[in-house]
Amino acid sequence: MRKYQLSPLIITSLLLLLLSVAVCLILKAPIWLTLFIVGLISLLSIFVLQHQINKIRKSWINIAHTIAQGEYNQRLPELGIKEVDEVAAVFNQMLERLEEVIHHLTIHRQELRLLLNSIEDALWAQDDEGRIIWANEPFQNLFPTYNPAQKPYYQEIIRHPELLASLEKTDASPEKQISEITLQNHSFLFSCSLNQEAKRKIFILHNIDAIRQTEQMKKDFIVNLAHELRTPMTAIQGFTEAMLSSPEQNHTRYLKIILNHSQRLNHLIGDLEQLIQLESTAQLELQDINLTTFFDNIRLILEPEIQEKKLNLEINLDPAIPRLVCDPFRLEQVFINLVQNSLRYTDKGTILIKSQKEGNKVIFEVSDTGTGIAPEHLSRIFERFYVADPSRSRSRNGTGLGLAIVKHIILLHHGDITVTSKLGEGTTFKLTLPQKNSGLKNEY
Repeated sequence: MRKYQLSPLIITSLLLLLLSVAVCLILKAPIWLTLFIVGLISLLSIFVLQHQINKIRKSWINIAHTIAQGEYNQRLPELGIKEVDEVAAVFNQMLERLEEVIHHLTIHRQELRLLLNSIEDALWAQDDEGRIIWANEPFQNLFPTYNPAQKPYYQEIIRHPELLASLEKTDASPEKQISEITLQNHSFLFSCSLNQEAKRKIFILHNIDAIRQTEQMKKDFIVNLAHELRTPMTAIQGFTEAMLSSPEQNHTRYLKIILNHSQRLNHLIGDLEQLIQLESTAQLELQDINLTTFFDNIRLILEPEIQEKKLNLEINLDPAIPRLVCDPFRLEQVFINLVQNSLRYTDKGTILIKSQKEGNKVIFEVSDTGTGIAPEHLSRIFERFYVADPSRSRSRNGTGLGLAIVKHIILLHHGDITVTSKLGEGTTFKLTLPQKNSGLKNEY
């Protein structure tokens, strides 16, 4: 059973009251005087008690107002009154726990805000009246007029008819909805989810431009592949039928044409196999190579084609970078493909390969004095089957896959490749590769 104790103030008041009664009895004071003294001391005690209570009340109210304003580090002071101090201690413990919980909630809220802003999708929430309660940065980028402090209605911010129509559909139906819309010349996947407890709707605008682009590239790939296969197959079929229709004639010319197209098919199939391998399971076999020896071998491989076109191949290497950690077989194919590409579009002049060091990177350039590439083609030349001049490319057994293979190999090396060109002056491919120390074969 709990034992309650009187506060020192009450005990003091009772002792004074008893003392005054005892004094009056000893002095044989009149009853009226005794009652007067007792009443006076009682009033003084009540006044003191009231003053103390008011003091405590004001202190607690001030602290409560401060806490209500968000300052949870406040604590009730000890007043030397046991009962009051016990209440204050419990209250202070509650404040400490509340401060801890709010601190963790603040951290979680900040982390959630950072997460929502890092997402590329536009996210926002609306209440049942259509007010935008919160939105992330991608949403604000799409709709710059949005002011989070105002909590505006969505009709005031969103002016796009297609999106407005989708939002109005969600007002009519509480079920989750998904649809595709076009917004600012971009394709988005629009979705809505309902938080029934909070009576809020969560909206997402997911940009699907990359998906649509990939789908289009796949379609283009299939169309181009069918075209590339159909051309030699049609020729093989046609000349075979011609040979069968006139068996008595010498068909050497027809056989040479058939052989040429068969070789083109094999070349195409080989490039396709290599590209598929690079895009899926390709792994680099890194070695520490001597660049002079490496390019001497490339010159030897390309010499017959260079001589056939009566062109010059110059190789200028920076002596500051005698060695490079790379996959020599893959990188060899990069330079062979680039030089062969230059051969297709260069009738006179020089093909130049040079290198230089920039910080911790190695820069290679493959330049020619050919016909150049029109500006409208530059952004697409690394696409599969894309060629700026189809007729010339096919005449040189080009498949339209060489530059796509080059780009994938460079990306596997954690490098980059760009192209610049001027019509009638030539083209330059710039390759940037990270320079690794000798023996660091697992850094890619």
